[in-house]
Amino acid sequence: LPIGQHTLQQEISSTKSVDKTVVIDCIYPSACRDYIHWYQLKDGQIRRILYSGISSGTTNNDAGFKSFTVVRKTSNLALKISELKDEHSAVYYCACWVSGGTVVINISTLKTFGSGTKLYVKAPTLFGYLPSKKDEKKSDGHGKQTMLCQASGMFPDLVKFAWKKKDAGKWGDVSEGDVVEQRNDGQEVTVTSMLIVDKDKARNDDYQCTVVHEGKTKELEMKRGNLKKL
Repeated sequence: LPIGQHTLQQEISSTKSVDKTVVIDCIYPSACRDYIHWYQLKDGQIRRILYSGISSGTTNNDAGFKSFTVVRKTSNLALKISELKDEHSAVYYCACWVSGGTVVINISTLKTFGSGTKLYVKAPTLFGYLPSKKDEKKSDGHGKQTMLCQASGMFPDLVKFAWKKKDAGKWGDVSEGDVVEQRNDGQEVTVTSMLIVDKDKARNDDYQCTVVHEGKTKELEMKRGNLKKL
């Protein structure tokens, strides 16, 4: 059979959020012999993850990939990765030995790879912005200043912000009337939450920004030293 008829079909890419599960399909031809192999390409290095018997159903994992599993469908031996982490971002290839050979390559078997699926694992990156010390002496003319909390680089791109203020050692909710939200749908989606407070409160009180993405919460205390300046 010509090489083109030995194609292993894969999706070009897949994007998931942290802690979710991904199933990467590999539709293989009938010419595949005995096993489907899965590989990970990351940082210029390719490593085999596992190989699984097409008929036997037996799966053998390589060292460092014990948590990876397979999902069996008709002519499809998919790779399953649970509880995704940032470090799972990579390109994943399936492969098999095919029988037959070609006129050009006169061998009885030939290892054929799929085109590879690029996996993106994305959680929000959270930044806080405070007025600079120079701008602390200024206000908007109404005695107000603005704190910014910004989330970017997440998938899906839906997030929920909440602001809290420390009072008597405990965190309490901030009035929603003091919060404005802005979304930028550029090449990378950025969502910004702006807390408008009295100038003196911005300087003296403790505030915390919280963002919820896919059920997971990130918190950032708005303290000078670990934040960026406006």
